[in-house]
Amino acid sequence: MMAKLLPAETAAIDPPPRQLACLLVEDHTLIAQLLAGALRAVPGIGSVILASTVAEGVAEAAERDLDLVILDLMLPDGNGRTVLEAVAAWHPEAVCIVLSSAADEFVCPQELSRRVVALIDKSEPLDTLRREVEGVVRRRLGGEMSRATLDPARLLRPRELEVFKQIGRGMTTRQIAESLGITVHTVNSHRKSIVSKLAAVGAELVRLATLYNATRPTDEGPIG
Repeated sequence: MMAKLLPAETAAIDPPPRQLACLLVEDHTLIAQLLAGALRAVPGIGSVILASTVAEGVAEAAERDLDLVILDLMLPDGNGRTVLEAVAAWHPEAVCIVLSSAADEFVCPQELSRRVVALIDKSEPLDTLRREVEGVVRRRLGGEMSRATLDPARLLRPRELEVFKQIGRGMTTRQIAESLGITVHTVNSHRKSIVSKLAAVGAELVRLATLYNATRPTDEGPIG
């Protein structure tokens, strides 16, 4: 008697890990290609869609699922803020990193403030953008991190770290601005980024900053 043949079992296939979709809006072709290559090399970043104008950026935002937007503000057909408004309307969870030759002058509308997780001046090294993107990936895909593992010196950009240390010294926003020679608005932008990266706000942020100062050697002074 022949044995009855059973259907082959279907092998269990794990779904591929989720990756973030990124829209890069930059009108200079060489810069856009350089940035796109750097973004694709970041673990956790999947597709990188390129747009060079406001119109293209808005169209891509309407047609694609997006998690992250890297946005130049000065575009041939208008202000990049229009793209940010479109992304906010269609993608409730998407966040934005603003690239600008005058990042300190950018004033984010209140209704869009939670979308902008970093302001980066184009004079800064490419690694600055890479670190910010890695932070977005970590927060979106990496799960909850133990606060004990958070190292401000590793997670924060140099200027953010200076602001963080000044917070730990009990300085007000205006005092920090005067100490570092920057505007109050810029201090607030840095503080918002610090809060996002360290997942701490208010008294807890002050506590972490005070503890950091107490356990680290005194630095020479603020970054110029």
